[in-house]
Amino acid sequence: MAKKKNEPTPTRLSGEDLTFWWTDSPMQPTTMAMLMVLDRVPDEPRLRLAFERAVEAVPRLAERVVDAPLDLTLPQWQRDPTFDLDYHVRRHAVAGAADLDELFREIGPTYEAPFDRSRPLWEARIFDHVGPDGQAALFFKLHHAVADGVGGNAIFGAMTDWTRDGDSGQPVPHVARGPWPDPPSLGSQVVDALRDRVQLDLQRARTLADTVVDTVRHPQKLQTALEALRSIVDTVQFDSHSPLKRFGRCRRLSGLSVPFEDVRRIKHALGGSMIDVILTIMARAIGKWHVAHRLHAVKELMTLVPVNLRKPEEWSEKAHVGNVATGILVPLPIRIVDPLKAYREIHKRMEAKKADPASAASPLLADVLSVLPRQFVTWMAESTFGNVDFIVTNVPGILATRYLAGAEILAAYPFAPVAKRSPVSVALYGYRDQLYIGLDSDDTSMPDVDRFKEMICGAFTELRAAVDGRRPGRKDRAGSARRAALE
Repeated sequence: MAKKKNEPTPTRLSGEDLTFWWTDSPMQPTTMAMLMVLDRVPDEPRLRLAFERAVEAVPRLAERVVDAPLDLTLPQWQRDPTFDLDYHVRRHAVAGAADLDELFREIGPTYEAPFDRSRPLWEARIFDHVGPDGQAALFFKLHHAVADGVGGNAIFGAMTDWTRDGDSGQPVPHVARGPWPDPPSLGSQVVDALRDRVQLDLQRARTLADTVVDTVRHPQKLQTALEALRSIVDTVQFDSHSPLKRFGRCRRLSGLSVPFEDVRRIKHALGGSMIDVILTIMARAIGKWHVAHRLHAVKELMTLVPVNLRKPEEWSEKAHVGNVATGILVPLPIRIVDPLKAYREIHKRMEAKKADPASAASPLLADVLSVLPRQFVTWMAESTFGNVDFIVTNVPGILATRYLAGAEILAAYPFAPVAKRSPVSVALYGYRDQLYIGLDSDDTSMPDVDRFKEMICGAFTELRAAVDGRRPGRKDRAGSARRAALE
């Protein structure tokens, strides 16, 4: 843990980053990813330059997590002295039919595989010659401790260009390999850890004292904190009565898309937010899936909806700081038949949850939990998120065409971790004129994910028709079936 001359100063993991680091396991991986479909094979020298540019823009891509001996203090981000870009970026070929369906099957095990914790927590795989037209693909996976969706978007922006020929700019320093450093002695590691722990405890003591003084001056804040605690307890006690208690480790990734302009038009017509529209579509789709499996007793699903806490002007300058988000936990009604009634009810619940003190308290709670032993934090997280039945996350995208090393990015499918009791998690990303939907499904509890994709398209068509004041016709249903398949 000793810092050498000219070496960047290590930084502690924040409370939110720490939650993802400590709760990550083979049973509950905290990995997010994106699959980009390219119109051609990217240029090899320019591809390496693109990743060097990303590492320069987001230094955490060259940092690893180093745990303190005996957990005496919090883990730290430290520059990896052995950083090797060639380890993180690899080229592959797709076997079999070499189409998108086969590509999705290929990346499933890659997504499931855990990271090497002695290295920076990301990997990129280039797949050459996907499909008959010479297309290619990039699969990029990232540990959630490194960044949230907005941070991932910063990486996407740093490694891509606005034009096929590339953007002019300053040359990027070459990322060179380094040897294993001489390990510090255990004694020096313990001393450094104890020194950091003293500094950390002093910071916490000052924060606690400021909080006590602030509470005395503003007694209403104590009432707000108690309300937040009651809300958290109610969430932990929620039971959807879903029989989906079992889960496997086989992750199947798949995707589809819907026209972004139609989703925005629905949003403007109904007067709510984009996430309200998305949750309505997903609630009706997962409700239809439960009915198809004769799970009629399930009326609501506890749904985790991550919400970015950065201001729009901070998205680029603060994207490197890891996770700056909260998680709204809302009981999502999945059995309301009328699409507009479903939207109104979901909008009402989301507005109530946004005003709930527990939603704003999530980052603070993560910092408080970081004081406690790792085993207790892990147990608390599993107890809280063990009640999550469904995950829906919407990442603000880039609505203009981007290029990677001379290859045009045609599509961008995002993926988010799946909760233990959930058959699937849904991630959404707007790119160009499409809203791309990535599904991370558990084959043990949802072996029929293609059927669920059709239900998503059907729910989208029904909501769009309801907004337009008409019933979906045969043409709409045929269009839904086409969108459910990857072309």
